[in-house]
Amino acid sequence: MPLTWFVVRISEEQRLPSFWQLQAGGWTVYFCVLLLSFLPSKELRGDLLYRLIFCGVCFLASFPLHRICRRLWRQQAPWPRIVRTVGLACYLLGLVCGTILLWLSAKYLMPQWGKFQWPFIFADALSPAFVLALWCAMYFGVKYYGAQAEERARLLRLESLVREAELKALQYQIHPHFLFNTLNSISTLVYERDTATANRMIARLADFLRATLDDDGAYEVPLRDELDITRLYLEIEKTRLGERLTVIEDIDPGLLDAAVPRLLLQPLVENAVRHGISKRRGGGQLLITAFREEDRLAIQVQNDVTPLNGKPCTYGIGLTNIRTRLQQLYGDAHQFVIDFSGEDCCKVTIKMPLHTYAAVELASVEALGNGEG
Repeated sequence: MPLTWFVVRISEEQRLPSFWQLQAGGWTVYFCVLLLSFLPSKELRGDLLYRLIFCGVCFLASFPLHRICRRLWRQQAPWPRIVRTVGLACYLLGLVCGTILLWLSAKYLMPQWGKFQWPFIFADALSPAFVLALWCAMYFGVKYYGAQAEERARLLRLESLVREAELKALQYQIHPHFLFNTLNSISTLVYERDTATANRMIARLADFLRATLDDDGAYEVPLRDELDITRLYLEIEKTRLGERLTVIEDIDPGLLDAAVPRLLLQPLVENAVRHGISKRRGGGQLLITAFREEDRLAIQVQNDVTPLNGKPCTYGIGLTNIRTRLQQLYGDAHQFVIDFSGEDCCKVTIKMPLHTYAAVELASVEALGNGEG
């Protein structure tokens, strides 16, 4: 599938959970781990109650700590300042938590251990301070990961928009190039007073432009539609060349729904007719072939040409445009080969990933919003 079919969208499932989801989930897991670790020991129920209260006190302390961390993050504070501020805040909140735990232990949980003594709060502050420091590390880790993910999404959105702009420019480049050649032919017919032929060419040109300018924003179309557009163009050329142009199609019917780049065949056919068949006094034959090659779609355009006599093959606007669009759409998954191995024959072969065309409307790019927290 071509990359430009997909507009980068960060869905609700792809976004990181909100702060409140992580807060509730993280502390619930911590609480369950503490609970499970003490279940086998019936004699340590008092210690278990202490640990659960420890978990609850640290949970409450994480809320003011969250405000501090969020403010530092939004200010884009340097890491040395974050470490100093967070370290001090964790220890001060650890003192508060340690004081509460020491008082509860001396008053209700384990009064046999002794009375409440203030000097002990500095030692009891270390455990909650350590837990809160881990909480801060996880907070900044999640925020940093989210920022990196948002930056990657932004770069992908920009890359997608650039690719779309390049493909649009390349696609629209085909129209003036074709119009110049066709109008030049009509002008020649008018100059030669062949008004009937000129009128037929103008009518066919109107049909062709109506078909090609009916742009729904897609960069790929079914092979069936691309063949219809190519036949409209060939009718214009047959009006000009008459019996000098013979067209043969050998298309696998099972590939008519295969996706191909929009306006892929028309520049190839135009190049074959303008620079090959029309320059031969007796005209020539144009063969269009489409077949399956394993998991790829192969398209060949073969036409009679005047022998090059050692002259190098040059890429005009049409062929250069096709090469660039194929590279943009498929990268290294495509092949584009021009073969002049026959003295009076040119064969262009294009191979690309085979997939069925599906109408895809380009969705507007949604900005990635920051979650609360």
